[in-house]
Amino acid sequence: MELHSKNVKKILFIIVFAILAYTLAQNLGIARQAFSWITAVLSPFIIGFCLAFIFNVPLKFLEEKLCVRLDGKGFRWWGRWKRGICLTSTYLLVLLLLLALFFLVVPELKKSFSLLTENLPGYLAELELWIQQLMKQFDVSTAALTRFTMDWDTVFAKLGETAQKAMPNFLNGTMDMAASLIGGTFNFVVGFAFSTYMLLQKEKLCQNAKKCFFAFLDRSKAEALISVGKLSNEMFAKFVCGQLTEAVIIGVLCFLGMSVFSIPYAPLIATIIGVTALIPIFGAFIGTAFGAFLLLMVRPITALWFVLFIIVLQQIEGNFIYPKVVGGSIGLPGIWVLFAVTLGGNLFGVMGMLLGVPISAVLYTLLRRSVLRRLKEKKISDFEIRQAGKKLN
Repeated sequence: MELHSKNVKKILFIIVFAILAYTLAQNLGIARQAFSWITAVLSPFIIGFCLAFIFNVPLKFLEEKLCVRLDGKGFRWWGRWKRGICLTSTYLLVLLLLLALFFLVVPELKKSFSLLTENLPGYLAELELWIQQLMKQFDVSTAALTRFTMDWDTVFAKLGETAQKAMPNFLNGTMDMAASLIGGTFNFVVGFAFSTYMLLQKEKLCQNAKKCFFAFLDRSKAEALISVGKLSNEMFAKFVCGQLTEAVIIGVLCFLGMSVFSIPYAPLIATIIGVTALIPIFGAFIGTAFGAFLLLMVRPITALWFVLFIIVLQQIEGNFIYPKVVGGSIGLPGIWVLFAVTLGGNLFGVMGMLLGVPISAVLYTLLRRSVLRRLKEKKISDFEIRQAGKKLN
C-alpha cells in the first residue's frame, strides 16, 4: 500500500480510534460517570429535542391538512401567524387529552382506595377462613391451625413499629424524591421552551445547520450528513405515527375484550392500556398493573382473569401488531424492533425504549443502503448470493 496523504490519514485515524477505544475499555466506570454527567447537563435540551419531534407530527398535520384552505385566501395575517396558531392548537389538543385522562383516572383511584379501606378487614378474614378450610381439607392438625390463626391486631401493631423505625429513611428518601421531582420539573419546563423555539423556527434552524455543514465540510460529506438528517426526521415522524396507531389499536382491542368478558371499568382501563402502550413493548404491562389494582378492589378473581387476558393480548400485540404497525412503518424487521427496545431500555430506561426503535431504523436503513450500493458496485446479484448459500449447504 502506497503511503500517500489519504492513506496516512486513514492509518492515523485507525491508530487514534484504537487508542481511544482501549482507554475507554480500561476506564469504563469513569466513562459511564462522565456520560451520565453530560446527559444530566444536556437533559433539558434532550427532552426539548424529543418533544419537538413528537409535537411536530400533529403540527405538520394541522399545517398541511386542516389549515391549507386558508392559504392563498388573501389573509395577510395568516402567513405570519400560521405557525403560532397551529402550534398553540397542538398544545391545547395535547393538554385537553391529558386533562381528560386525569379526570378519568383520579376519581376512580380515589374510589378504589376507599373500597380498599372498607373491604380490607373483610378480605383478610376471608383469606384466613379460606386457608383454614384448605388446611382442614388436607387433614392438617388442629394445633397447626391454632398456630396459623392470626391475631391481626398484633400484626398491625408490629407493622406500625416497623414503619416507625423506617421513618427516618423514608423522610430522607422523600427529600431526595422531592429534589428529583423539582429538578425533573425544571428540566421539562426548559425542554418545553426549547422545543417551542425549535418548532417555531425549524426551517431557519435547518437552513443554518446546512450552511455550517457546507462551510466546514466537503460538499460530498455535507450532502451525506444532510441526507442522514432528512432520513432521521422521516424515521422519527413515521415512528411517532406508528406508535400512536399501535396505541389506539391495543386500546380498542382491550376495550372489546373486556366488554366481551364483562370485566368492569372497560373504558377506563382500555384508555390506560392505550396510553401506556406508547412505551414500546413493555408499556402495556404498566397499564395492566393499574387495571389489576382497580379490579382487585371490586372482584379479586376478575383481576386474575384480566391479567390472563392482557398477557394473551400482549403476546398478540408484541409478536404481530407492534412489529407490523411500527416496524413496518419505519422499515425495520420485527426482530430488530424487539432488540432495539430491549437494548435501549436496559441502557437508558424509558427514554431508551422510545428512542431505540427510530435510531435503530436509521442505522438499519443506512447499513442496507451501503450494502446494496457495494453489491451493485461489485455487480453481485441476489441470485448469485442464493447460489453461494446453496453451495455452502
